[in-house]
Amino acid sequence: MKFLKVLILLVLIPLLFASCEFHFDGDKVRVKGITLEHSRTITLIDNEKYDTFIVEAHSGNIALDGGQSYNLEIKIWEKYENDVTLTIQNGKLVGKTASGKPFAIAKIEGIIPTNTSIDIQTGAGNIMISNMDGKDFEVETGAGNLNFDNCNFTEMEFSTGAGNINASNIKTNNIEMNTGAGNILIKSLIAIELECNTGVGNIDVFNSTAKNADCNTGIGNISVSESQFERHDFNTGIGKVNYRNNGKSIEL
Repeated sequence: MKFLKVLILLVLIPLLFASCEFHFDGDKVRVKGITLEHSRTITLIDNEKYDTFIVEAHSGNIALDGGQSYNLEIKIWEKYENDVTLTIQNGKLVGKTASGKPFAIAKIEGIIPTNTSIDIQTGAGNIMISNMDGKDFEVETGAGNLNFDNCNFTEMEFSTGAGNINASNIKTNNIEMNTGAGNILIKSLIAIELECNTGVGNIDVFNSTAKNADCNTGIGNISVSESQFERHDFNTGIGKVNYRNNGKSIEL
């Protein structure tokens, strides 16, 4: 069942892109069959405190760092110049157009309040989040690399259809990470429950502790070093498992 779960992600990758309504058309973008000819960057500042920051985007990289308030630079594509207005409503990034035509978010980067939960869904793009605390952390991208550093959340779950995952300096109760095709690197993690899955890729865990650890790859190696688990279950369909502790290496 574990191998089935990780390999299902691979099957879903082409379905994600087949259903995507976002396409590049030369130096322009098409959304729902409409060509968006203009792009610009919007600066969004908000001093309110929301429990969760919510983003739903077609595509584009997202880079967020913890700070005192919202200070974001957001690149958008629009049909007409100055057609789009962006606001944060109850923690959700919301956009509307004066023309009623669609628009697309191409990039988000900047600062959000440190103590904020995260809920991000994007069709494609790399996501980087650092120096954040909160209750819930949910990130999903159809394709792109995920990089998280110095994050402390009660619950963490993130996935990418195709891309590498790097998670370092993380404290959490429960963490689950999934990639259809990509490597997973975990460094300095403290958790109660750890689960990581990749359909095709290696899993490397270094200097981490958890009560229960489940790591699974369909095709790839699993390497664990200087880490402590009360219970662990490491599985690979095609590949090797190497568990190194205190200088001693055991091939499982």
